[in-house]
Amino acid sequence: MKIFISILACAIALFGGNIIKVSQKQQVDLGIKTQEVTKMETISLSPYNGVVVLDKKDVISISSNLESVVENIFVRKFDSIKKGQKLLTLRSNALLNLQKEYIEALITSQNIDKDYERDLRLQSDGIISSKKLLISQKDKQNSDLRVKLGANQLLSSGFDTSMLAKIQTTHLPIAEIHIFAPRDGVIHKIEANIGEVISTGRSIIEMNADGKRFIELSVPVNIIEDISLGDICSFSTYTAKITAIGNVVNSSSQSVQVRALIDNGTDIMINRIYQVVISKNISGAFKIKKSALVFNENNAYIFKKVAEGFEVQGVKIISEGPVCYIIKADLKETDEVAVSSTSALLSAMESENE
Repeated sequence: MKIFISILACAIALFGGNIIKVSQKQQVDLGIKTQEVTKMETISLSPYNGVVVLDKKDVISISSNLESVVENIFVRKFDSIKKGQKLLTLRSNALLNLQKEYIEALITSQNIDKDYERDLRLQSDGIISSKKLLISQKDKQNSDLRVKLGANQLLSSGFDTSMLAKIQTTHLPIAEIHIFAPRDGVIHKIEANIGEVISTGRSIIEMNADGKRFIELSVPVNIIEDISLGDICSFSTYTAKITAIGNVVNSSSQSVQVRALIDNGTDIMINRIYQVVISKNISGAFKIKKSALVFNENNAYIFKKVAEGFEVQGVKIISEGPVCYIIKADLKETDEVAVSSTSALLSAMESENE
C-alpha cells in the first residue's frame, strides 16, 4: 500500500504555478479528505500574564519640605480616605523661623508703604525731589519682593492660602501645620511614628489615589502586530481596553509591553497578577484543523481544493488551540482545504521546488 501511495504521489504534478493537479480518483486512492474552513469574525489570543498597575501620578507621597516633628497621625494603613481629610500634624522650628521672617517682612513692608505714600504727596507738593521719591519707590519694590518671596517659601513648605491670610491678619505664627488628603484614595504606607523627627523630603505617608487602573501584560513580539488599540482584554470578572502598545522589545523574553484601561476597576487590587485573554475583531481569519497545515522551511501552507486539484497557499498562524489553528489566508467561507494525507501534497510541492 505504501508503494502504491508513493507511485500516486509521483504522478501528482504542479499545474499553473500554485496548483497541484490531482484527479478525483487519486484523491480517493490517497485518502485525501477535505473540510470547509470556518470564518472567524473575532479571535482570542492566548492567555498572557498581566499585572494590575496605576499611574505614577496616582501614587502620592506625603512629605515635609522642612525638617519637622510628627505631632500626630490621624489615619492607619489601608484606611479609605476622602479629599480634605486630616492626615497628620507637624511641628517645625524651621517653619516657625520662616514665619518669623515673613511677619517681619510684612511689618516692614507696611511701614515702607506708608513712607512711600507720604513721599508721593511731598514730591507732588514740591517739598522733596524726584530723586528722593525714586529712592522711596525702590525701597517699596524691594520690600514687596521680600514679602512675596516669604509667602512663596511658606506655600512650598506646606502652608495654604488660608493660613497665609491668617498670618497677614494676625501677625502671629502658626505653631502646628495640618496635612490634608489631596484626593480620595487608600493609605498604602505610613513611614513615620508620632514624635519622630522627619528630615526634609522624607516620605511620611504614601497613598494610592482613586483613579484609572490599568493592566500591563507582555505579548510575544511575533504576535504584537496582530494587536491593535481598542482590542479587549478579559480576565477574572473584568474587561479592559488596550490603550497603549510599547515599541521596545524585551531582549530576554522577546516580548512587548501592552497596557489596557480596566473598566470599573476602582475595587481591583494593585499588583495582582491575572491570566489575560485578548479578543479582537479581525478580517481574513479562518479556523482549520491542525492536520490541514503543513510546514516547509519554517513557512506554513494549506491546500485549498479547486477544480483541478489543490491550490497551495502560504498562510500566517495567528493562534493555536488543542486541535485547530487560527490562520490568516486568502479564503472564503465555502472553501475547503485538505485535512488528511497532506504529506503526499507536500511531497509534490517540494518536488517542484527542487
